[in-house]
Amino acid sequence: MSKWMKRTIIALAGVAFLFWGCSTILENVLYAPIVQEGYQQSISYYGVLEKKYAMNGTMAIDSFSIESGDDQTKRYEVWYPKELTSSQRTWPVVVMANGTGVFASRYIPIFEHLASWGFIVVGNEDSSSWWGHSTSSTLDFILKQNNTRGSLLYGKVNVEAIGLAGHSQGGIGVFHAAADFDNSRYYKALCAMSGNAPDVAEKIACPVLMMMGTGGLDANGMKGVMECYEKIDSQPVVVGRLRDTDHGDVLPRGDAYMTAWMRFWLCGDEEARKCFFGDHAEILGNEAWQDVKRENI
Repeated sequence: MSKWMKRTIIALAGVAFLFWGCSTILENVLYAPIVQEGYQQSISYYGVLEKKYAMNGTMAIDSFSIESGDDQTKRYEVWYPKELTSSQRTWPVVVMANGTGVFASRYIPIFEHLASWGFIVVGNEDSSSWWGHSTSSTLDFILKQNNTRGSLLYGKVNVEAIGLAGHSQGGIGVFHAAADFDNSRYYKALCAMSGNAPDVAEKIACPVLMMMGTGGLDANGMKGVMECYEKIDSQPVVVGRLRDTDHGDVLPRGDAYMTAWMRFWLCGDEEARKCFFGDHAEILGNEAWQDVKRENI
C-alpha cells in the first residue's frame, strides 16, 4: 500500500471518527432529559402549599406508549395512576404541549409528578407544537382510547375534566390548541408557561394560569402575557413571574402551582384553591413570585 493510500485511509478514518463524535454529542443534546428525576430537591419553595404540590403525590404510577402512525407526533406517551386499572371511576386528564425540541420523553419526571397526583397525563414526540395541531391530535387520541374496547383507558377518562399545559413553544401551543380546533371545547383549565399568543387569546373559554421567569428569554416577555391577560374575557386568569428564574427553569420551578391549578379546576381540590383565591391567596405573598395579577378570581 502506498504512502498516499495510507494517509488517505487515516484521514478518512479521522473524519469518520470526528463525525461519529459530533453525531453522538448532538444526539445527547437533542435527546437528553431537560428535567431530572428528583428535580424538586434542588428547588427552594417559599409557600407551604407550593411545596406540597411540588412534591410527588401519593399514587403509584405506570405508563405506556403507542405509535401514532404519523411523522409529526411519532408516538403518544401516557402516564397514569396504577389504581386506574382496578377502579370503576373516571380520571382527570392533563395534555402536555411540547417546547421546541422538547418532546415528552425528555421531561418524563413532570409527567410522573402529575400522574402521582391522580391525573392521566398524555404527550407526544412532536418537536414543534406552537400551532396546536399535534396537541389537538393527542387529545383526539386520548378521547378515542376512552371509547375503544380493550384499551387500558376504556371508560376511564373524565371528559369533563381535561386540562392542557405547556412550556415555551408549548406555552404558545396551549393557546392555539385551546382556541383553534373543534376539540378545543374539551379543555377546562390551561397553564401556559413562558409562552403566549395574544392573537387567539380572546377565544379562550376556560380558566388560565400564565407564568414567566425574569431571566433569559423571559426577561422581556411580560408584554405578550399581559396582552393575553387583557383579552381573555370573563374567565378566571392568574399571571405571575418567578423571580431569578431563567426561561428553561420555569417548567420545573413552576410545576408546583401548575399542579395545584389543575388539581383545583379538574379535581375540586379545595386545598389547591387556596393557592390562587381570596385576599390571602398563597401566590400573592409568595416571595418567589412577583408581578402577580388576577382577574375573575
